[in-house]
Amino acid sequence: MKITEYLKQHILITDGAMGTYYNKCYPLEGGLVEQAVLTDPKRIVRIHEEYIEAGAQLIRTNSFAVNDLFFSDANQRNLIAKKSFRLAMEAVEASGKDVYVAADFGTLFHPVMQDLEQLLSVVTSMVDAFYEVGARIFLFETQADTYGLDEIFTYIKEKDSENEIILTFSFDKNGYTKGGLSFERILQQYGTDPKVDVYGVNCGMDPSHIKDLMEQTTFYSDKPWMVLPNAGYPYILRGQTLYRESADYFVSTMEKVLDLGANVVGGCCGSTPEYIRKMVERFGKRRPMPKDIGDIPTSMTMEGRTLSSFWKKLGTGEKAFVVELDPPFNEDISKVVQGAKLLKEAKVDLLTLSDSPLGRTRMDPMLLGAKIQKESGIFVMPHVACRDRNLISLRGMLLGSYVNDIRHFLMVTGDPVPAADRSHVTSVFDYNSIRFMNMAKMMNSDVFAKDTIVYGGALNYHGRNVEAIAKRMQLKMDQGCSYFLTQPVYSQEDIQRVAQLKEMTGANIIAGIMPLVSYKNAIFMTNEMPGIHIPDEIVSRYHPDMTREEAEDVAVSTSLDIARNIAGVCDGYYLMTPFNRVTLIVKIIDAIRNELA
Repeated sequence: MKITEYLKQHILITDGAMGTYYNKCYPLEGGLVEQAVLTDPKRIVRIHEEYIEAGAQLIRTNSFAVNDLFFSDANQRNLIAKKSFRLAMEAVEASGKDVYVAADFGTLFHPVMQDLEQLLSVVTSMVDAFYEVGARIFLFETQADTYGLDEIFTYIKEKDSENEIILTFSFDKNGYTKGGLSFERILQQYGTDPKVDVYGVNCGMDPSHIKDLMEQTTFYSDKPWMVLPNAGYPYILRGQTLYRESADYFVSTMEKVLDLGANVVGGCCGSTPEYIRKMVERFGKRRPMPKDIGDIPTSMTMEGRTLSSFWKKLGTGEKAFVVELDPPFNEDISKVVQGAKLLKEAKVDLLTLSDSPLGRTRMDPMLLGAKIQKESGIFVMPHVACRDRNLISLRGMLLGSYVNDIRHFLMVTGDPVPAADRSHVTSVFDYNSIRFMNMAKMMNSDVFAKDTIVYGGALNYHGRNVEAIAKRMQLKMDQGCSYFLTQPVYSQEDIQRVAQLKEMTGANIIAGIMPLVSYKNAIFMTNEMPGIHIPDEIVSRYHPDMTREEAEDVAVSTSLDIARNIAGVCDGYYLMTPFNRVTLIVKIIDAIRNELA
């Protein structure tokens, strides 16, 4: 009988922890418990048997940490997957009982695994290995975000529509995952996702805090709900991570969790067969209680961003004007503030502030942006680089910017730290831009739902493989990216490549224009800036003896030529201000408007 059928009339009690219980039984062994599948298989079978003897109706394979962070060889990962399932089945068959076995996957996200294709390759290969030896239940536990889950679940269901998927997330006491997802968000998204058969929460909290969250919860379907808490909160003693023994308290609290609508209960870190035995004795024959089911709330009007002329113009055919200024290296913001006021007078739609480009420290663009937006009235869009911020910082930055009325962001992975500085400056890169956008997308449906933010990405249109570039753009768009700001466009080849990407993706593209302000500047940009190619025809318009005024006239006419040539391709113009020459940018904007408006 499938689990979903069984749960219509019964509750189900799972096993408890494998890792912490294994280490309790064999405290001097060390290493990853998953390796014991190959090195000490009898120990793993015995632990499975103990849980089955205690009354567990579902056991999980010993494969939680089998991923490419800990096991780089795909053959070894798949070998452990197969062996772990066979060991679990060996314990079930020896017991003579009807016990479900779930192929267990632990947290999918980690900083090394940034690429979606890499993630899918690792997980789907293991799915195939599990399926080959008989697994039909796939449990994804202790998840932190949703990245890649939909693709994985689609693969599992397309492989065999009878496969069942169980999904649980790990939350902190405040009801958020490490990826920034809220308890409410998971209830909404996976309570109604037809690919997920059972969903819920595990690890992270003890049963009392999970109970507290559930008491404030409205479910959005009667889909089976799983709760696998930790035995308590860990403490360190003589180098070992331990959990206080409190099985009676655990079981009494889990009974209240059942009263609130849980269908599947068990244990996570710190729990033992004794916890499972006491649950079976106390409420093993209970029937499931009805859930408090309500309607999913609808998001309110996106008031903040709809006030922006940039957002109103995007996609309507009217060209938006975005201008970039660089924050200062020191505390003097007078030129930036003055420039922002000039751009406001020039009816620029959005001012964007770079985030320490080329890995050279400048003033924080979010803090500066909040001040500029308040004092000048122009909408700002800070660049946000993942290079310098971990997950906690990125989420905190979005929240802090939000309360300061910033609703536009450019989310980028970030330039690497210069090689000469790497001995004392450390890059973070917990997230890349795609994962950051995924987090923002989740926050838009949760904490920002009443007034959502809008965010874009950078477009490096150079590169040999245009299909790969388009695919990456699409991945960003899938995560809520609304527009792309391109690298500077100069040549007809650049324009053709941007047009090709526009046709392939349908993206809103804001074309980059970087005026050259002198012969020296043109030569430098041609020879020193990676990824930027300036045609000889443009460089030849400048010469060493030009006055500043003559060079700026050439900059205006050249920028107008570029804008004219790309007008049929782009949704707006992104002007990068050289050497803080805002008056030059205003001249270029006026010229474009006069001819192309």
